[in-house]
Amino acid sequence: MINTRKNIVLKPFLILILLGCISFSFSISSKQNLIQDCDYCPTMVIIESGNFIMGSPLSDQGSRDDERPQHQVDIGYDFAVGKYEVTRIEYERFVQSTGHDSSGGCYGATEDGIKLGINLNWYDPGYPITDKHPVVCVSWNEAVAYTEWLSEETGETYRLLTESEWEYSARAGTKTIRFWGDIDEGCDFANGADLDITPESFLEEMKGRGSKIVLPEDWVVADCHDGYKFSAPVGSFIPNNFGVYDVLGNVAEWVGDCWDSSYENSPRDGSARVSGNCNRPILRGASYYDMPLYLRSSNHYGFESKQSENKETRYINFGFRVLREIN
Repeated sequence: MINTRKNIVLKPFLILILLGCISFSFSISSKQNLIQDCDYCPTMVIIESGNFIMGSPLSDQGSRDDERPQHQVDIGYDFAVGKYEVTRIEYERFVQSTGHDSSGGCYGATEDGIKLGINLNWYDPGYPITDKHPVVCVSWNEAVAYTEWLSEETGETYRLLTESEWEYSARAGTKTIRFWGDIDEGCDFANGADLDITPESFLEEMKGRGSKIVLPEDWVVADCHDGYKFSAPVGSFIPNNFGVYDVLGNVAEWVGDCWDSSYENSPRDGSARVSGNCNRPILRGASYYDMPLYLRSSNHYGFESKQSENKETRYINFGFRVLREIN
């Protein structure tokens, strides 16, 4: 059992961004405590206890009824969250150590559109990635298996974040639609659908690979360039106030709760919701493919597959981030 914890303290810095006539000021905590329990473990940011308002009001553009009622969540404990989404090289160590069977394919761009690509997998999702990219083509069950393996390796408790822990970490003290503000053009902060992946360019890209994908008629992109058509290496964009990267965009992230159509009976203490449809896992943060409308701190999606068991399904834009409990 390995437990070579590394504690790192970063010096404070202030990021000031000017966009036209609008300015955004971001400051990361003067003492950002980081934990890394082993050389191949994810780097974790310690998040202090606190409270926040979860969900979205009717006035937020793109908000939905399943993000209501807004409610206060009191998280009475510190925890550590992945500074980045789990990367391919971190997941590779799990696969090599356990002999995990990654066969079965992954849903992505095939000759007939978004369908199961039997040769697509976490190492090669059908578009260029490196060891520094977030791992994709990982099902909810596989994400949980990774956290269980990491717990055994380190002697610490790792797991998926709950929905409220995720939103608390993503908002990082903000009350706006996104951690950088209310505007949807956030190419310095997030990898989403933008001018690098317009409907025309995306279709041309897919056509070149023999795909027959048809995009929704209302598919729109942010009026800016983030520099990526698909996923980006983790840490490529400006982090939020907690120093957590890619909470919006890049890849959608599995969390641990059961799905329900409202927050009426959801926990108020940071714990996972264990009632509702527990066979419908939840994704947070949206991905490189998603419109700005979905890159919101309150947005969540109860995944439901028509082709396979929900918790076994893999997609080329689904990944995850981990939480480590602090005793």
